[in-house]
Amino acid sequence: MLKCLVIDDEQSAIDVLANYINRLPSLHLVAASLLPVEALDIVYTQKIDLIFVDIRMPELSGIDFVKLVKGRSKIIFTTAYSQYALEGYEYNVVDYLLKPIAFERFIQAVRKVQDMEQFPLKLSLPEQTYILDGKVDDYIFIKSENRMQKVNFTDILYAEGLGNYITLHTIKGKFVTLLGIKDLEEHLPNDKFLRVHRSYIISLIKVDYVEGNQIALENEINIPLGETYRNQLWTALDQKIISGRK
Repeated sequence: MLKCLVIDDEQSAIDVLANYINRLPSLHLVAASLLPVEALDIVYTQKIDLIFVDIRMPELSGIDFVKLVKGRSKIIFTTAYSQYALEGYEYNVVDYLLKPIAFERFIQAVRKVQDMEQFPLKLSLPEQTYILDGKVDDYIFIKSENRMQKVNFTDILYAEGLGNYITLHTIKGKFVTLLGIKDLEEHLPNDKFLRVHRSYIISLIKVDYVEGNQIALENEINIPLGETYRNQLWTALDQKIISGRK
């Protein structure tokens, strides 16, 4: 688990990153600070694996902060100004995030750190997701946002894989967990769910129609159909096709 520190002179920016960190089981927010000088004490007295630090701050800039911590932690810069990106890379930071920060982009940056730290890409299943099988009762449990979340199969619209994470889209909201899409596929009943793309699994009962390389689900959601998955989709749908007598 990566121990994280967030530094920004705007509370709203801290809140966004704190929310993102708390949504990923592989991250732990140790502290957040509006004052970079205060944050220096945290870095010097505690083990911090990853620091998210704003570049432009009045008391001490993110650039100066990085010089002071001297490689104690991995650094991801955050900024509202794209012109600072190149300057950030000159100080060997892992990545920079341009505000407003999208969750998907946040995950990509975190994955770079995980790869650098040689964190295993696939952890053992109980440690990775704490997914509990409930196929008899048509539900599963996943670990999401520091809690065990029950997810009914009938509520699932689709699952989207992004690196080592899965976003489970349901009629009740989205849930993110540390899990490979192949591992999730193995825990879903194949008569109800189907892999249709290297990054997507869909609920067959949520399909409205298929046209070309697009699958339309309920709520006007479009999912790409991968060429290598086309035949198995048609095989699954053939079982439901009704043909009239000639």
